[in-house]
Amino acid sequence: MTGADLATPRFRPGVLLTVCTAVALIVLLALGTWQVRRLQWKNELIATAEARASAAPVPLPDLLADPATADFRAASAEGTYRHDLAFAMGTVAQTGRVGARLVTPLALADGTLLLVERGWLPAELLPPATPSDLEPAGPLTLTGRVRAHGADRAGPFTPANEPERRRWYWYDLPALEAALGAEVLPLVLTLEASDTGAELPRPLPLPLRLPNNHLGYAVTWYGLAAALLAVYVMFGFRRSSV
Repeated sequence: MTGADLATPRFRPGVLLTVCTAVALIVLLALGTWQVRRLQWKNELIATAEARASAAPVPLPDLLADPATADFRAASAEGTYRHDLAFAMGTVAQTGRVGARLVTPLALADGTLLLVERGWLPAELLPPATPSDLEPAGPLTLTGRVRAHGADRAGPFTPANEPERRRWYWYDLPALEAALGAEVLPLVLTLEASDTGAELPRPLPLPLRLPNNHLGYAVTWYGLAAALLAVYVMFGFRRSSV
């Protein structure tokens, strides 16, 4: 080895290491970029929710003209509860007790069903065991906030819906229509006050301050990409000196 070779470090990481690093770097950068896009989407969603928070309730028919723009709007609807079609949605713990959201379809004048999240019930009171004193009868006018669920998809860890047990974990509208035997609107009304005047069902209002951790995730993925690149460069120079 000459003096020039000793004075000038060479970068020799090897083909295999270069290929593996390139693949890992592409994956990390893609994940970081995806989180940046999610951050932009979440910021827009939060801004929309906050802008609609103080608006007066809108009659349901006005929202049905464009359900995609109805998210978080206050809305009013008139109809009659179909308690025979009520079901539990998800799993929610309250005051140390396991339960779920009670969802009761509201039959509208034209026969379509609007799903209404009435609030939380403990597991032992969920349908079909809901007491009759928690089931308001007759025509009702309800007010709450809506979310559009027409395009919902199950996540990778979402349990399978169990229509036969009246247990649902995500809003699968085609399956709900088949189970309930009627057209189901793509909006879900969440009550912010009790419709019974009692403690139960306990309303679970929609949160307007949504969690937004995407910036932290993006920094993490980009940081890992930078660390990987630094290790790759250091190893390449160190390998050439061995």
